[in-house]
Amino acid sequence: MMSLDHRHGIYLIVGIPLVIATAPLLIELFVTTLAAMMSPSKRTPRALGLPALGRLIVLVPSHNEELAIGRCIESVTASAGRRDDILVIAHNCVDSTAENARATGAMVSVLNDPDLRGKGNALAYGFRIAFQELGADAVLVIDADSTISANLVGTVRQRLEQASVLQCRYECGSAPNNPKSRLRALAFFCMNVVRPKGRHRLGLSCGIFGNGFALRRQVIEQIPYAAHSIVEDLEFHLSLIAAGIRCEFVEEARVLAEVPVGGRAETTQSARWEGGRLRMFRTHGPSLLLQVLRGRAALLEPLLDLAGLPIAMEVVGLLGLLLLPVHALRLYAVYGIAIIALHLFFAIGSGPDTLADLRALAQVPVYVVSKISMLPAIFQMTRSRAAWVRTARADVPK
Repeated sequence: MMSLDHRHGIYLIVGIPLVIATAPLLIELFVTTLAAMMSPSKRTPRALGLPALGRLIVLVPSHNEELAIGRCIESVTASAGRRDDILVIAHNCVDSTAENARATGAMVSVLNDPDLRGKGNALAYGFRIAFQELGADAVLVIDADSTISANLVGTVRQRLEQASVLQCRYECGSAPNNPKSRLRALAFFCMNVVRPKGRHRLGLSCGIFGNGFALRRQVIEQIPYAAHSIVEDLEFHLSLIAAGIRCEFVEEARVLAEVPVGGRAETTQSARWEGGRLRMFRTHGPSLLLQVLRGRAALLEPLLDLAGLPIAMEVVGLLGLLLLPVHALRLYAVYGIAIIALHLFFAIGSGPDTLADLRALAQVPVYVVSKISMLPAIFQMTRSRAAWVRTARADVPK
């Protein structure tokens, strides 16, 4: 019969790796959530010695977005008050995206090259046109499946007078009366609103999320855009962090997109995001850790963020620790679950539909199981040759 000490040792062998795996996200959530709960700082933004901002180009990368592109351009036009500074990149389209965009009066440039797949290539091409051919002083990126708040363009122009890189509040809408859709939108809100709000209030770089971000010409001149992975936004942000460039959060202006739910669309998007993050951790994690050890403490938070598990996997790991009959491990798991609960309930209280979010919590077990079922697709996306795949869209009214 196995001795008590021997069984305890086995429990520790199982439990300690789970603690190591779950700790980065718990630290990240605890610190950023508490910071997000703090009152906003009233400090005056520091002047960076930037030249006066002239032309701002709104860049709309588009791949087969004929149904959504008109609505997007109308939204941007309403915010900007004009459409002659909207540049649509029709990237490897096989539909009427370019024609529909031209019909709105926006500038359109077509990029057809099967060897240049993925949003990163569309952005690199668009930045080159905007900065080199159109003489832009700054570029604001808006995805073609999105709409923006009426104050967004004006707010971005104002904030770019004091900052070189911005990320606007980026939210996802949800299907009416669909708790699973609402839960995915809540997870998106946690990642793209609560955590960057906390980072911003801590004076850290808030992150770039691929949609609703803006940068000045000087940034591209210092860090040429070369992010072509399946998570080009995260890859580019890591290059900015390495160069000591901070991205500021614009909480008062919003970009809104729809979240895919169910079937291939949900699996494709989740696998691309989470598999791509894992690949970025494998590629950039060691160098970030080395720089932290050399004294660059500001890089600790990006390292923790990159090392953090998806929240569904985090919950599974903590529940596993609760099953182990070791008091210290169970106590750690209880505190970990409390941190996640604090994060979620703060997000629910801060979100647009508190009651719908509370009802959606009933779908958490289904959500966790669905994430586990995606693991093969997620690990496939960690490969260096993993291809960018467009997320299927629901029909969008023109």
